[in-house]
Amino acid sequence: MKRVLILCFSLLIIGIAPAHAGQSVILLNTDTTAAKGPLLRDGTIAFSVTSSFAKAGQKKAFRADFKAGDTLTLRYLIADKKPGSTIKNSLLPQLLMISPSGKSKYLSLGRYSAPAEAGTYSFTLTSRAKASVTITIGNRQVNGEVLRGAQQPFKPTPIPTPQSTPTKVSYTMDDVEKRNTSTECWTVVDGKIYDLTKWIPAHRGGAEAIIFLCGKDGTSSFTSQHEGSSAAISVLPNYLIGPLVP
Repeated sequence: MKRVLILCFSLLIIGIAPAHAGQSVILLNTDTTAAKGPLLRDGTIAFSVTSSFAKAGQKKAFRADFKAGDTLTLRYLIADKKPGSTIKNSLLPQLLMISPSGKSKYLSLGRYSAPAEAGTYSFTLTSRAKASVTITIGNRQVNGEVLRGAQQPFKPTPIPTPQSTPTKVSYTMDDVEKRNTSTECWTVVDGKIYDLTKWIPAHRGGAEAIIFLCGKDGTSSFTSQHEGSSAAISVLPNYLIGPLVP
């Protein structure tokens, strides 16, 4: 009977994931609290938040904004392949959801849907073993806005912190050319400026491919490297600074 239940649940994951795959958001090792993690500005838009843990005790978190009348739809998934599919439920990362009013709820593998409170929800994963999981949120298949850093919900200007990206409203190519190292790496793609510093160690194609783009207009190189890869294109907005000013 246990094997039948596992098989049925695996089929449920296979059926859900492709139909509701959304804009990709990768949780970084620095996203240890909800305040440090990415903020999804509209939780009704389809996002696919992925996270990998190397050991027990690690934390990764993100936030999502909702308005009055919205529905919060969330799915906690694992890939239907080894080693992820062989992990015991008791060893999967623990997912804690806290509402804008402070109500907390632990969510397990599967689907959750309920009317949302107006404001910002936080979601924190705490690992209990090596694992990789995906949290999908929202249903609307449109482009969504993702903010990173210590921004406050619904505030257009980030709170200044030491060594944070300057809060200058606009940037020119001169600003980009000054950020041309692996410790501060800006590039331009299709007229928009991106801070790729945190993507350098996380890039699956190797750090050098990103470092090559630092301090220059990387549109041609980025396009040729990824040949229209939807995965790479969906990750890029996570590092958006703003438009390039001539």
